[in-house]
Amino acid sequence: MGVRLQTSLNNGLNNGLRQSISGGVSAALAFLEYTTASVSTFRVRSFVTPNYDVDWGDGSVETGITATNKDHTYSTAGIYTIKITPAEGSTFRPEHYGTPDFATNLTKVTGTGGSQLGTDLQKAYRETTSLTSFGTIDTSSVTSFQAAWHGCSGLTSFPLIDTSSATNFQNAWLSCSGLTSFPALDTSNVTNFQDTWNGCTGFTSFPALDMSSGTDFRGAWFGCTSLTSFPSITPTSGTDFGAAWRNCTSLATYPANQFDTTGTLVSAAFSLAFVNCALTAQSIENILTSLDTNGSQNITLQIGGGTNAGKSTWSTAANTAYNNLITKGWTINFNS
Repeated sequence: MGVRLQTSLNNGLNNGLRQSISGGVSAALAFLEYTTASVSTFRVRSFVTPNYDVDWGDGSVETGITATNKDHTYSTAGIYTIKITPAEGSTFRPEHYGTPDFATNLTKVTGTGGSQLGTDLQKAYRETTSLTSFGTIDTSSVTSFQAAWHGCSGLTSFPLIDTSSATNFQNAWLSCSGLTSFPALDTSNVTNFQDTWNGCTGFTSFPALDMSSGTDFRGAWFGCTSLTSFPSITPTSGTDFGAAWRNCTSLATYPANQFDTTGTLVSAAFSLAFVNCALTAQSIENILTSLDTNGSQNITLQIGGGTNAGKSTWSTAANTAYNNLITKGWTINFNS
């Protein structure tokens, strides 16, 4: 038994705390750990061909699994902690979107994570509405978080995970309506922010992030109805902001100088961008004067609807910037 236990410990070190049948389950975090709701069956799924061990939490352990879908039936329905550990050198990419009952069967995800997650977490936990907790898993190798937590409406907070390699945030937290705030993630290399936080209706604040690499901001904060102010995000490479803040019905305060420098704007760069907000006259001045400074021509800007300040209340500086933009061929929609 001593030899077998020593082998188990060695395997744990070499394989990232790989589970051992003979030595039992390590108390340390596994690569991924899932806490279930009360279930009688559960499916573990990896989008790529995997090689992993799984402790199902009921005393049964399976090793060397290479199937993308692996089902387990419990003898007694209950809440279980499932521990997943890839073999050394293999990749386990969680992707449970469309798995039977997965949306209501998973409440918590934690673990060590790491390079074996691969580079793509696309749709990993999409529409897992029962998920209320996500841990500080090492995601430092991941480049695409596209739709990873799309529709996880049960999340009320999100951890400060490592996103230093990320380039794609498209739809990542779309419709996470339970989130009230967001951590100061490293977004310095992200280029795609399309619909990233669309429908996050619970946001009451948003951090000042470095979005200087971002080009596509379409719909990024569409429908964030509880936001009242917006921070500086330095979108100096941005080319398309269509509908970015559309239907942010409480958004009153927007900072100055945000668009002084951008990438080459598409003709519809600000189509629907600020429609149905609550922007003050000062915020509208900040937007118009910055766009005037930008110098781009023949762009569409929509800044009407909702309770956005009407043109009759705009400052002299705002009206001057508006006239300059019209001269440059801009089409601007506004409240009178």
